[in-house]
Amino acid sequence: MREIGIIKLELSDWLYNAGVVGIAKILETAGDTVKKVGNTLEFNKEVLENFEEKYFDYFVNKYKNFTSWYRIVSFEDEINNFDEDSLNDGFLKKLNDYIEYTKIRLKSASYKSGYIIINDKDVDILKEEKKLKKIKVSKKQSIKEMLPQIKEQFKNIEDIITYLKRDDVKKIILEKNVIYDIIARFWSGVSVLHTSNNTKDMCDNFKEYFIDNISNYLEADKKKYKYRCFSCDAPILKLSKPASYDLTWLNKMGVDMSRKSSHFWNFYGDSFICPVCNLVYSCIPAGFTVIRDRGIFINENSSMENIIKVNNTAIDNNTSFEELEDESYFMVADSLKQSEIERASKEIDNIQIVKLDSSNERRPYTFNMLSNKKLKVIVNHKKRLRSLIKVSAKVGPKEYINLYREVVERLYNNKNQFDIINKLLVLNLDGRFNRLGCVKSIIKINNDFIGGIMGKQGVYYKDIDKIQQLGYELREVYKSKKADNKMGGICYRLLNALKTKNQNKFMDTLVNSYMYAGKQIPVILLDALKGDNKLQTVGYAFILGLQGENGKLNSVKEEKGNE
Repeated sequence: MREIGIIKLELSDWLYNAGVVGIAKILETAGDTVKKVGNTLEFNKEVLENFEEKYFDYFVNKYKNFTSWYRIVSFEDEINNFDEDSLNDGFLKKLNDYIEYTKIRLKSASYKSGYIIINDKDVDILKEEKKLKKIKVSKKQSIKEMLPQIKEQFKNIEDIITYLKRDDVKKIILEKNVIYDIIARFWSGVSVLHTSNNTKDMCDNFKEYFIDNISNYLEADKKKYKYRCFSCDAPILKLSKPASYDLTWLNKMGVDMSRKSSHFWNFYGDSFICPVCNLVYSCIPAGFTVIRDRGIFINENSSMENIIKVNNTAIDNNTSFEELEDESYFMVADSLKQSEIERASKEIDNIQIVKLDSSNERRPYTFNMLSNKKLKVIVNHKKRLRSLIKVSAKVGPKEYINLYREVVERLYNNKNQFDIINKLLVLNLDGRFNRLGCVKSIIKINNDFIGGIMGKQGVYYKDIDKIQQLGYELREVYKSKKADNKMGGICYRLLNALKTKNQNKFMDTLVNSYMYAGKQIPVILLDALKGDNKLQTVGYAFILGLQGENGKLNSVKEEKGNE
């Protein structure tokens, strides 16, 4: 039972955890004090004073640069920096695209409902919108002749921007933006997202539905309450509002018990929640980090401190969802100190990666598991992984792959990296990829993966350096014999053998190469005979040296700060 005046929230399933993280982020952003002890979040009920303002302020501050309001008003910089002498087709297209976008947004239903709340008798913004007109240039006209029309449109745009930047207008329109751009992706049909409330003040409406009943609930004597909250097991008086709430309003999560009673034992729906949990679930959108129509939540439930930390990723309007995902995984790795890696592999449960794609109406949520073994690989190689984030390889006329994403996707899907290693080494032979240091990083990450997750199938990590050096030394012998033109053919044959896991073909090519060089095959290369995975790890490390230009130097540079 909760103490009167103190609200305690405990971590549970991923959906509830997202709400708990969301309410913590909202309160901390507002400067309120919250206490994190183990897997519990505690705060005084007084911090719920003006929570509705804190709620919308959080979303506006985090996502303002992604909103249509921001896109419209930021054109002011284009006007201020306009240079008549540099007027060209490109600028005219940008201006016309902006006008088209602005007209659509100003006439949208969410903006119109905002105007009703603002209730401005002096400015009719819809009349101002009609003044915006695209500029058309006939074949007989030059762009310079359009300057008067351009300046007229600038004046119309400035009037609209001045209106939108007014404090009262800015507040309402931005709240409308985050409601429909962010919050509506997670829940709908109640409070500010009920169709009958779209012309009412958002803060007042949120307070009435989610806040007002909490204080009475906390102070009530619950000894005779015979029902229990579906989420936190706290007592509730009856299974109807405002004593309790259903979960129907959560998108693709809640069950409409009035029409789907067959989901419950004996056809009796009992999945009702208390007023406190009702507020928690409203904060799920704040627990996620959202980029346009996609979002991510890391259910790292080892502690309240950690789950909040790993879900506190900063974004700006240039951040892509892929970059957000990359940074989120690193937040998980960074939350563990090096001394905690062994603890992680023994104590931390599999971490759930929850991704939202709101464009997928049937299945908006997808789940990946970040096992403790995978986490250990990421922690061990986080510097190498970071070095791959901005590295891309051109694999087709118009097709590029990002190395970080390719590597991480294989890690999460329990697949080795040999196919991408082979592809990159072939691209190097064709002169289309020269970042061999990145290939070496992938070989080492993969060796750790197959040695740990796939069960002792790797090679000793320092042997990778030695094998690379042996490849480089054989290359130097061929160069001294003026036969370095043979290197390409040797590498192709070795790569084909490794791709098909043909041990005999690999060893035949190796034997012939060393015979030509007049040298004995080093014993360490015979490790390639001890299984397919070792064949490929040894083989690719050797080819790395055959293709490299600075053998030892590359190895030294690559090792600094990684081992």
